[in-house]
Amino acid sequence: MTERIRCEDRADWLAHRGCGIGASEAAAAVGMSPWQTPVDLWKLKTGALPPKDLSGNAAVEQGNRMEPILRVFYASMHPEYEIQYFPYDMIYQTERPWLFATLDGELPDAAGRNGILEIKTATPTGKAGWEKWANGNIPQNYYIQTIHQLLATGYDFVRLFAALYSMNGDITLREYEIERADVKEDMEWLLERETEFWERNVLRGVMPAMPLTL
Repeated sequence: MTERIRCEDRADWLAHRGCGIGASEAAAAVGMSPWQTPVDLWKLKTGALPPKDLSGNAAVEQGNRMEPILRVFYASMHPEYEIQYFPYDMIYQTERPWLFATLDGELPDAAGRNGILEIKTATPTGKAGWEKWANGNIPQNYYIQTIHQLLATGYDFVRLFAALYSMNGDITLREYEIERADVKEDMEWLLERETEFWERNVLRGVMPAMPLTL
């Protein structure tokens, strides 16, 4: 079962966010984020460090500017969906209220299924960076984010809509489809790892193992 918290504004949302793991934090919790280690996240969740101010981060600001545009553009491309958007809603598992997600859009379809719209902007670097988005694949940390969203919401699918910037400023739009039925094993693995992080590391105060750097 799932429940929904309707936060009044961003400040209210941030206050609730500290009480669990959100989708954008899932990769860090399991050691698969390129930007944040499990120890970094643990320090935030236990209050050892204050949240970082990302208001001046160029990539974050670009994503914030583009998200509403891309949501409208996706809606124009997919009239089969009536996109619902609740910017400060948090959907969580009733048995695990610490596991939650705030969505870029919700996609109920004509068949009675519920879906998730996830919007991304990124600037892949070099051939290796672009290959992470090739052949129907997405970067691992973003994949972790989407299956966390499926866990939190109980929804049936994710449609990821990405605007990929080249170094000269050109934009490539790509769509990716993830069905809950196809990722059940990965969801089980993620749930086990996130539960360990929250219950053992955060609630009991046990610092996660430091990542090995070679």
